[in-house]
Amino acid sequence: MPRLGPVEWLRVVCRVSLVAVWTSAVVALVLLGTLTARLLPQGGAAWKARVQRWGLQRWGRGMMRACSVRVACEGEPPPQGSLVVSNHLGYLDIPVLSSVVPMVFVAKAGLRRWPFWGFAATAGGTIFVNRSTKRDVLRVRREMGDAQARGSSVIVFPEATSTAGETILPLKPALLADAAARGAPVYWLTVSYRTPPGSPAARDRVCWWGDMGFVPHALGLFALRRIHCTVRFGGDPVRSADRKAMAVELRRAMLRRFEPVVSRGAGREAADEAP
Repeated sequence: MPRLGPVEWLRVVCRVSLVAVWTSAVVALVLLGTLTARLLPQGGAAWKARVQRWGLQRWGRGMMRACSVRVACEGEPPPQGSLVVSNHLGYLDIPVLSSVVPMVFVAKAGLRRWPFWGFAATAGGTIFVNRSTKRDVLRVRREMGDAQARGSSVIVFPEATSTAGETILPLKPALLADAAARGAPVYWLTVSYRTPPGSPAARDRVCWWGDMGFVPHALGLFALRRIHCTVRFGGDPVRSADRKAMAVELRRAMLRRFEPVVSRGAGREAADEAP
């Protein structure tokens, strides 16, 4: 459990309240919008996907304000309906990327059982995967294709775990198989975090990795005065008929643009303190 002062505890309480209220409001609006899809004789699935994309982006942008996260983007986001891969540094990646471009996330099946957040993720269209079961991976690949056919981009974290941001782990190729078989392009992006000078390290307070407990980590994250995030979109997608070769080439391209997370609060002081 992080040691927090009175100001930090006040910050935590305010942010937890804002996050809970904002998430509940957006989920309610998305559920209301998706219910109307049942009234449409045709195009109900496409309407539901549009509502979910709308909700995800509004939710992500609100989360960035509530948590005082400043997101800087480099490069152009991929076109809608794309398959996108990213490195994974923790649960903050989800609202960060949602605020930039709404995508359907592929997440571990365990998230579905989380109180509140599992329901919210389901409402947002998250595809849950149990990577230990080959049959489930096949189902997930079908659902990914269906989401892309409805015009939604799908993002996967093929490291299959979150890291401290020192590097990008080798990518697991299972969810790239359909793109390889079709010769379809796979886009990529990288995410990196930093905290202002004098703040606790992003490696420990923002990245969620190893055996860190969720509640202590979330308290420490909410207590931060500010978080800076950089999202870098790759310029050229990767194509390959071999999913394993595709995974290797994607990682190589990502590492060329990846900014490792530093081990202490650091950054461009003038930018950090700008209003």
